[in-house]
Amino acid sequence: MTSSDPTPAGSAAVPGTHVHDVIVIGAGPGGVCAAVLLRQRGIHDVVVLERSGGIGGTWYNNRYPGLACDVPTDLYSYSFFQDFDWSRQFARRHEMCAYVQEAAVRFGVADRVVCNAGVESANWDDADSQWTLRTTSGVVYRARTVIGAVGMFNEPVRPDIPGLDSFEGTVLHTAEWPDDDYSFLEGKVVGVIGAAASAIQVVPTIAPLVAELEVFHRTPQWVFPKDDMVFSDEARAERQADPSIVAALRKESTEFVDTLCDFNNDELMAGLREKAMENLAGVADEEIRARFMPVLPIGAQRTLLSSEYYPTFNRENVYLVTDPIVGIHRNRVVTESGVPHPLDVLILATGYAAHKFLSVVDVVGRDGLRLREQWSDGAYAYKGMAVDGFPNLFMLYGPNTNGGSIIDKLETQSRYVVDKIAYILQEDLASLEVRSDAVATYNAQLQQDLAGIRAWQVEGSRYFRAPSGRVVTQCPYNPTEYDALTRLDDSADYTATTRTATL
Repeated sequence: MTSSDPTPAGSAAVPGTHVHDVIVIGAGPGGVCAAVLLRQRGIHDVVVLERSGGIGGTWYNNRYPGLACDVPTDLYSYSFFQDFDWSRQFARRHEMCAYVQEAAVRFGVADRVVCNAGVESANWDDADSQWTLRTTSGVVYRARTVIGAVGMFNEPVRPDIPGLDSFEGTVLHTAEWPDDDYSFLEGKVVGVIGAAASAIQVVPTIAPLVAELEVFHRTPQWVFPKDDMVFSDEARAERQADPSIVAALRKESTEFVDTLCDFNNDELMAGLREKAMENLAGVADEEIRARFMPVLPIGAQRTLLSSEYYPTFNRENVYLVTDPIVGIHRNRVVTESGVPHPLDVLILATGYAAHKFLSVVDVVGRDGLRLREQWSDGAYAYKGMAVDGFPNLFMLYGPNTNGGSIIDKLETQSRYVVDKIAYILQEDLASLEVRSDAVATYNAQLQQDLAGIRAWQVEGSRYFRAPSGRVVTQCPYNPTEYDALTRLDDSADYTATTRTATL
């Protein structure tokens, strides 16, 4: 299904002088979806370049203990692949990875994937109207169009703690867990730095195994209960036999997610707060419970789901540390009060630099314009998918598109992008480039709409922001509104250039 070295996995992948119709960067859920929709449109000269050793993206690369989806699988799945035999409501890592891989095989795009082919750079040649992509191993590919399907989760963030690099024990970032095994933690004294999505999954999973577990907590977050229902054999059989069951659940989930995106709805937020407080009541110790009390409004940080996280702190071997960390000395984490915390293993559950998007690749567009420089004050794009100065280049899950089910959003964007690419190929265009004035108009309205969402204006919403302070990850429109936005005829917002003239 995939290649173990940086050579083409299928006959469609030809490095060197051949100019492919499309190159997709990334074989995660977005890249696979784009490849499938391209194939369904009759576009077959497609190569998917994947930096890892297999298909699956985040679900292939991340292997930390307890990793699971936080969106119901009936919605966190492709609309064209709804008969997968899920074992539970919120899929675990191995099932999500299997789902994306099976989609690639079933819909005939697995042989388009080249593994261990991380893209280092992409350069636009205006004279030849093509992109040149170079992999980390030096292999060169050329393409008329490029889809960047690298998403938000590419570059792990390591906390800026004095002495971290000198820690004498084992240091592991959750994004760099080597395999599915975590038995090496048995009997160890373990510290976890972080209190967000990966931490709330890691902590309950490893707590029964370790001798002691210290959780270093900076900003308490809202954690809502997770109804992680395991499907019975009978339920699974019914879901397989009657597609209308899953279709109805998917519709229900879509409507629910649309509603949850309204962070300005005071009545809704009050109801969510009540649910979160009921969940927090699972911490038996009153003093510890008080330290978990969030200080930011709901929506200011990423939504977290877990019914297991809070009760873990009732265990005798689990400790909550809210005293700020000031440094690490040999095998000890030292906090502001001067108390040393000796550890055998330190787990960094500190997430990703989610604000970089496709700029993790050195992308150079028209007239030598670098995407990293263009985004120096924060990433932006037209509908999250196109940037002026970068012809024939599109992004999936780019700036200001986060919210709801990622896979559902990726399918919306893949449909839009494939439409644009089909137009380029059918009309034999030299280039299709979004107009600068259209980008400016779209983003002016976007910023106005973002400013209207109160929860995203508080200082503590770090996860959503670029270093400049601009909110770059979140979409102010619910998934149904965003889908409708991508279906509008926006051809006037693009400049189409033929091989001989500008239209």
